[in-house]
Amino acid sequence: MSKKEVALKIEHFYNDEDLDLHIKSKLEMRSILQSIADQGSHVALYYGGGKDFILTTLLGVHEHGMWLDVGPFPPENKQILRSDRITFVSAHHHVKIQFVAHAIENGLFEDQQAFYLELPDYLLRIQRREFFRTAIPSSSLVKCVIPVQPENPDDPLTMFEAPILDISGGGIALRCAEHETTLQPEKIFPDCQISIPEVGTLKVTIEVRYSTNYTAPNMVVYKHVGCRFIGLDIQMNILLQRYLTRLQSESLIPTI
Repeated sequence: MSKKEVALKIEHFYNDEDLDLHIKSKLEMRSILQSIADQGSHVALYYGGGKDFILTTLLGVHEHGMWLDVGPFPPENKQILRSDRITFVSAHHHVKIQFVAHAIENGLFEDQQAFYLELPDYLLRIQRREFFRTAIPSSSLVKCVIPVQPENPDDPLTMFEAPILDISGGGIALRCAEHETTLQPEKIFPDCQISIPEVGTLKVTIEVRYSTNYTAPNMVVYKHVGCRFIGLDIQMNILLQRYLTRLQSESLIPTI
């Protein structure tokens, strides 16, 4: 991949580091999106909890929203239209542009069938990040085992397990049941373990940063819980980087 190419993958944030990246001006957003449309740049539309995507193009922009080309497969298009969380990822002057929409509709653009999205409240303009998220393949179930201190200190610890959706040098995203209440924002859990085949066991402290609900393709609602690592030591960081390198070498994330 050349230096001018931008990987069209979702980036997640676990603290306030993204605030300076927000573009809230409707005029500026329309200008950026119109430029993406004029240049015919690729757009990745992620759905299904961010695990599935289509590559498409932005057809046009107006005062309140935008039109995108539909995918080639009708069943996939139906799944997209049923999604309550769509992540738009593209590039403008070799800088990543990303935003989240919670509704997508059928529309027409110059008598052509299209997807329609309203302008978001803000978009992110992401030029450089310290940590990039890498999705865990669905064929490789990796879990985080979390010791949970009971309310009564005399009671024993309980062990909570959650599958990992994605991972980076800075944290992990976990999948939990819709009404799970164990992992609340700002709670810290020490001595967590992540067993990785052929790599080893990561022992980490995590802090919960946010949680949001999403609907899987089978229409089951899950909770997406973002956590960051705290005080990762050198040995654990080496194991983590080894795993990330392996994941990235196996990745099929689209690029332009």
